[in-house]
Amino acid sequence: MAEVGTYLYIAQKDLRRAELMHGERDYCASGRFSEQAVEKAFKSFIEQKGKADDYKLMALHKPWRLYDRCNALGFPELTEEEERTLHKLPDYYYDTNYPGNAYFELTQAQSQEALDMARTVVGLVEEGLGVESKD
Repeated sequence: MAEVGTYLYIAQKDLRRAELMHGERDYCASGRFSEQAVEKAFKSFIEQKGKADDYKLMALHKPWRLYDRCNALGFPELTEEEERTLHKLPDYYYDTNYPGNAYFELTQAQSQEALDMARTVVGLVEEGLGVESKD
């Protein structure tokens, strides 16, 4: 299990919340927690494997940009489909969380897509950092 209070620890908690919300059919909340799990897992990898000047990336909220840096640091390649999902995650977070013209409700399939991505990324980060799963 990741050390309490680290990016990976919080990513693991966010993943668990995403799973719970998906099971409760609250697909928007599941999508938001999935996006957060991915973002924090990538930041954990960067924090552990990166360089001092990577600290700027900790304020970034674009999963595909975080993935690019992780990939340069030895993170495994994702499939094209998984990369497309990374580009959707910010919409699943922001557009389901705030009112306005862009607001929409996630479908079960979209929530599942985000949850699968979170499981993949958190699992690969755990493996890459030699940390056991939270389960």
